[in-house]
Amino acid sequence: MNNRTVPFRALLLLAAAGGALLAAAPRADAQQVYRADFHTAQWHAFEGRSGCHLIHEVPGKGVALLSHRTDRRQFISFFANSPPREELTGDLYIANAEWRPERRSHVEPIRLHPDARTARFSQRTTFRIVDALRNGRAPLIRYRNWYSDDAVEIGLTPAHFNAAYRNYLGCINRRDRVDASTATRGAVIPGRIGDPTADADSDADARQPQLPRLPPGPSADIYFATGSAGLTLDAMERIRLFARELADNPHWGIVLSIGYADTRGDEALNEQLARQRAVNVRDQLVRKGIPESRIEVETRVLARETFMEADATELARNRRVELRTAL
Repeated sequence: MNNRTVPFRALLLLAAAGGALLAAAPRADAQQVYRADFHTAQWHAFEGRSGCHLIHEVPGKGVALLSHRTDRRQFISFFANSPPREELTGDLYIANAEWRPERRSHVEPIRLHPDARTARFSQRTTFRIVDALRNGRAPLIRYRNWYSDDAVEIGLTPAHFNAAYRNYLGCINRRDRVDASTATRGAVIPGRIGDPTADADSDADARQPQLPRLPPGPSADIYFATGSAGLTLDAMERIRLFARELADNPHWGIVLSIGYADTRGDEALNEQLARQRAVNVRDQLVRKGIPESRIEVETRVLARETFMEADATELARNRRVELRTAL
């Protein structure tokens, strides 16, 4: 016979070889993608105590926060709902709005930190991210998951960004025209209700759209001995750690130093003691490099009848200064 029929055994060998080649071929990386789609994406502008802000929620992952402070610095950060357990390396890309891999450009390598402020960007990179969003392009954060080798991609969608950005610029221009001490504090613009400051009124109108949950700012409690406003070694260390955390979180511009005293003794003397404690903590923060203009001192007198039968632990807990922060 002249026809060249391939023997059945040869076909089996070819099939086996082909299967081996397919098994050896690299498979596509598993990938977890987090971003809001065009219809659900929202950017919210609001005015805080110390500057103007834009916030954007990435469903299932966290929020991106853009802040312009009264010192004219501007930063964007990503705050993860569940930060990695260890520091990771990743990359920042700029892509078109459809997130096509072939249409993305690499901006810079980044680090993802094992705390709430997971991704942090310099002022220079912040300008690049904002410029991309204004032009309808999508910044992407990409990294390998800490517990697997899967790729994670977090996208900031440009959908509806420009409308909120105009309100953000309006907030900045308004604050430039007025004394910051008389500027509207905690106002969400336009027509948004939220809790932009640490001490804002929580009784928001439930009928209005809500801001995404804002990331918590740095905080600390500083404790004192009975009848004393002196700072212990433990108090000094707590203040040092707070100042370092605040330096790593430039979005929060105002520090509230709130002094308390326990309920024993003369009320007027207790109020004076509580204020002196708050002032001493403020002065120590200034020594640690926090500008005095950023620190507000308050005194709050606890109702005596509430603690008439307070035990020693409760009394000690009331001899404190609360350090809280506000956007």
